[in-house]
Amino acid sequence: MTSTTTSPTSRPQPPRRPPFSTLPLDPSGPASNAWGLYGPSDELGALNILTPAVVLSAAQSTILTGHRVSLDWPLNLPSHPSFDRPSFQWQLTNRTHPDGTKRTVNDDSMTFNTQSSSQWDGFRHYGYQKAGLYYGGRTQGDVESSEVIGIDKIAKAGGIAARGVILDYPRWRAARGQGKVDALAAVAITAGELKAMVRDAGVETREGDVLLLRTGFTEAYLGLDGAGREALGAKRPAEFMGVESTREVAEWIWESGFVAVAGDAPSFEMSPLVGGHNEVGGIWKGESWEEEMQGGGLLHQWLLGGWGVMIGEMWDLEGLCEKAVELGRNTCFLSSVPLKVPGGVASPPNAVAFF
Repeated sequence: MTSTTTSPTSRPQPPRRPPFSTLPLDPSGPASNAWGLYGPSDELGALNILTPAVVLSAAQSTILTGHRVSLDWPLNLPSHPSFDRPSFQWQLTNRTHPDGTKRTVNDDSMTFNTQSSSQWDGFRHYGYQKAGLYYGGRTQGDVESSEVIGIDKIAKAGGIAARGVILDYPRWRAARGQGKVDALAAVAITAGELKAMVRDAGVETREGDVLLLRTGFTEAYLGLDGAGREALGAKRPAEFMGVESTREVAEWIWESGFVAVAGDAPSFEMSPLVGGHNEVGGIWKGESWEEEMQGGGLLHQWLLGGWGVMIGEMWDLEGLCEKAVELGRNTCFLSSVPLKVPGGVASPPNAVAFF
């Protein structure tokens, strides 16, 4: 009796990303959407690219020493979340005997907003604001009446297993003699800087990569005292360093092949998402963005709503970047499986980097 095995490379391959200039793929949909690229009922978005062959290649090329680093920040940080989100609540419960005497048995329970610490933004989190549509053209009614594009679909598919490309903005600037950065200020990392960091890292990006971008937010946050943390959480509007909300940055993410992006700040793109920098006459050049940018968050709209590219925020990238410097590496293997919550909007990443 002969057994046969299927090579990972023999599995059906998803279509490659077309050039950015060909977007939108669905002409009836909003700007720059890639709806239909993986079929009309797709719920995995860009993660369709993570075939067994892509995952195997990523693992073989990056897991060289066996070092591993957790990328989740503690769930109780920040102590005072921004954007009017509640703090983490945890309770330990001793399971007593029926007569009330204590046993050596405990349970615990917790209550938290999935956006209040390390997180993956799923496809239900943010859509096209003017069109009122989420990834694949789903409406708010679709989201509220079904489990479509829930984050549990990502977990069921095996989560995110990919090559991580590590970009460390503070260290990169320091190496160029450009001084320190303020991760707690509304500072935008431009497309030119992102391209230069990749070039200086000597990395050739490829379809199936995940971007891991350190701004230094978690380090700066831990340097605040209790009053400082409370004041930061109460600040309106919230201000944090992040990537610039421009078409140029979006095009770079698309053309680089990233299937997901993650940073250490509360917002991957610079916060505030809405403001003068999003208005015509601000950073926008040559086009009218009044309707496009209604509600702000260009990258949130395009990545989550248009392309099915997940966004990670408030990841703990300090240990990752320290290990990368120690080993002289700019890539790692990333494993992350979100919580399997049917219809879930977001989730702690449960992420580990392997070197």
